Amino acid sequence: MTIYIGLIILALTLIGFWEISLLKDSILWIVFAGFPLLMKTNNINSEQGFLNSIMRDSIKGIVIIEFIANLYTFSLITELILIPIMTFIGIAPLFTKGKPEYKSVEKLFNGITSIFGLIVLGRTIFKIVQGFGDFANVMTVKSFLFPIILTFSFVPFLYCVALWSLYEIMFIRMNRRLKKKKQKRYLKKRMITTFWLNRKKLRRFQSEMGFEPIMNNKDIDNVIFKFLKEK
Repeated sequence: MTIYIGLIILALTLIGFWEISLLKDSILWIVFAGFPLLMKTNNINSEQGFLNSIMRDSIKGIVIIEFIANLYTFSLITELILIPIMTFIGIAPLFTKGKPEYKSVEKLFNGITSIFGLIVLGRTIFKIVQGFGDFANVMTVKSFLFPIILTFSFVPFLYCVALWSLYEIMFIRMNRRLKKKKQKRYLKKRMITTFWLNRKKLRRFQSEMGFEPIMNNKDIDNVIFKFLKEK
């Protein structure tokens, strides 16, 4: 993920978009958007239309709050206090999500994040009304567009991570039925050449694959052929 984001930033730098003043925006996006989205990739293989939910989760609030938080910063002392606290509160739900015993803690942290976002939003609107001339400039536009560009550029990476994760699950499930390494390699080759980047079809194959006997290369071909014929 770090290498991928680094390449995106390098490309944006080469075309003259990214500059050192966007470093803070970059770090905030990684902490509050990139890393949480990466932690959710395991859900892609168990949810319908998860890529749409990725866009909703990442853009909803994160882009606006990051933009306004960087546009009108607090005092240095206030930021030194707020940033560690809000970073902890923002990341904590990742580790409490799905655990009933921490449901109340998750709700509390989400509530604090929402209240903080509303306070910053209100403060920013007030500042914009006071001085619109300072608001409308090139750096402001870059600060607003940068997290949007990062989010959309990050989707292909998330898709590939989810796809590879699904392939790994399938390899493990089917490899248990094969003993010879040559057959296992053949299985991987057939699955990759059959499904390629089609996560939807691979996911359907995973859910519909029964317990047909798989003992050799011919059995592998038969299982895949049967699935493709039915579709």
